[in-house]
Amino acid sequence: MKMVAFVCKKIIKKLTEKNIKIDGKNVINAALLHDVIRYVDFKTLSQEDPALWQKLRRKYHKIGHEKGMAEILRKRGEKKLANLIAKHGFFPVWNLKTLEEKILYYADKRVDKDKIVDLKTRFIEGKKRNASPQDDAELVAATEKKVETLEQELQTLLGGEFFAKGNFMIYCG
Repeated sequence: MKMVAFVCKKIIKKLTEKNIKIDGKNVINAALLHDVIRYVDFKTLSQEDPALWQKLRRKYHKIGHEKGMAEILRKRGEKKLANLIAKHGFFPVWNLKTLEEKILYYADKRVDKDKIVDLKTRFIEGKKRNASPQDDAELVAATEKKVETLEQELQTLLGGEFFAKGNFMIYCG
């Protein structure tokens, strides 16, 4: 979550330099919270996991960590944060509307654990952890293309120098 927030900060800084208005505070806060209950999606939990984790997993496992965390935040009156976090899963790329949603989504797709990676690497690693036999292969491929289109959109907005030498990691390095 810290690395996703770091990537968001870099993008927000560049947008601010270009005088593009953005709610950076909410994007950073959402990045720091977006995977707090990620464990609800794990296939199994160990018997040693705290009772609270078990309870939350039972409650949110069917809807997933994105919607679960959004629900928790909405109950606390944090609607903006909830809306950002609700859309950071893989398939919601088709429904991203605001620049804030796009930044959080994209930053999340460029981070694998604690490292900044290219989209191809992230897709491969994501499939290892999250793929299901029920996934529609054509929809997954189309969604990956849509994420690549989002990357191009952000590259145009941020300017070519942000993606210097064809590699976003150089700027964030």
